[in-house]
Amino acid sequence: MKVIFVSSEIVPFASTGGLGDVLAALPRALMEQGVEVIRFLPLYQSIDREKFGIGPCDFDIHIPLGSSWFQGTVWKNEWQGVTTFFIQSNAFFERPGIYGAPNHGYGDNFERFLFFQKAVVRLIDEWELKPDIVHCNDWQAGLVPMLLYHGIDGNFRNGREKTLMTIHNLAHQGWAPAEKFYMTQLPDSCYTMETLEFYGEINSLKGGLVGASAINAVSPTYAKEVKTAEFGCKLNGVLYHRQDVLHGILNGIDYERWNPETDTHIPANYSAKDLSGKAECKAALQKVCGFRVNPDVPLLGMISRMVPQKGIDLLFDSIKPIVESGAQLVILGTGDEHYESACRNWADRWPENVCAWIEFSNTKAHRIEAGADLFLMPSEFEPCGQNQLYSMRYGTIPVVRSVGGLEDSVTDYSDKGGTGFKFSEFSAEAFFQCLERALKIYKNPNRWKTLMKRAMRQDFSVTHMANDYIALYRKIIGN
Repeated sequence: MKVIFVSSEIVPFASTGGLGDVLAALPRALMEQGVEVIRFLPLYQSIDREKFGIGPCDFDIHIPLGSSWFQGTVWKNEWQGVTTFFIQSNAFFERPGIYGAPNHGYGDNFERFLFFQKAVVRLIDEWELKPDIVHCNDWQAGLVPMLLYHGIDGNFRNGREKTLMTIHNLAHQGWAPAEKFYMTQLPDSCYTMETLEFYGEINSLKGGLVGASAINAVSPTYAKEVKTAEFGCKLNGVLYHRQDVLHGILNGIDYERWNPETDTHIPANYSAKDLSGKAECKAALQKVCGFRVNPDVPLLGMISRMVPQKGIDLLFDSIKPIVESGAQLVILGTGDEHYESACRNWADRWPENVCAWIEFSNTKAHRIEAGADLFLMPSEFEPCGQNQLYSMRYGTIPVVRSVGGLEDSVTDYSDKGGTGFKFSEFSAEAFFQCLERALKIYKNPNRWKTLMKRAMRQDFSVTHMANDYIALYRKIIGN
């Protein structure tokens, strides 16, 4: 079986979140199961070609966007046994960032990723790759199914490749003005209410949802949620209509990267059999945060994009009672300016209780996962989430809202086999009550240690995810 992945993010080359992690771990796990895998990614300016050994293929491509032609080149890398081809373009990718500034994307993102998608289809033909599945990820690959069928330049292609459209986050849809439709060179039949047209504009993700052979969301609960008005981001009707080919597969994580027994980013290694290193990690984190080093003080961690989806507003309304409870809180992440500013203000106001690292740091993320006692994820919605999975592996107990992948992966402490604490209502009161429940259990060392060990023994490995995808690929091919 040959699978081609099309994505705008892949760790370690370029990533802003969970998409990049999945596109690193899943292809490698599939390769280990005997699947032939090829990945395609834009060659962004920020990608270190020398560090990762990315070299040119001596192959030029010329891609039409409407009546204009754009030139690019193809580069290649072998990383952990997986081949990745990079699409280079001076016009579209030689600029800072992946999508633009943190709070404002590039105005030509539709054109940038249209060029990328057309280049992928061109290379599938030029190189006679003949994949069994083209696995498209999020809106930046949403037009691939239509381009495979109708062609990239107005000449009918009649592509017979099976396609899978994975929804990593339905909120990001790749809208563009209707005036840009001509650039796709797709037939007029592709710009209707049943296809790309959406409230008078182009919706790239919708194109993938209606054009792909099958669809999946990154957790079973999210696959159900996206069919509802509350979580469907206006596309719930489209997904309800295609529910017969809509599936849910929970993301897994790479335990080679996230393993407290071997992690080189943390001060001390530890396991469920020997937790002594966990205490050392906590003391080191308290010290670097400027907190009082005390094993009995609960240390809360949060690693997040600072956007409304992540429930930062609930933290706004809970920060004072959290501090008054005596707990310590360390926050790592970047995002909306007013959230970043608020976190800095909390750290200035309560330096003995709050530390805010407004940055992206892989090392600090590992140290928070290892050093914290509890991990906060009060998300408004969460397609899958991965930090709760990392946290459980590190014996850091998650406090989460019961939505999406958080619902699927965390079992509440009140239930048999509990691994964390969950709340349902999206409110600061419900969030803090849940946290209070967790802190009450934390005060009982024996019960807490039992909870930690149970959480650490959970298995959300990428191998399970790969097996689920292989089963889905076979089903798609069989259909």
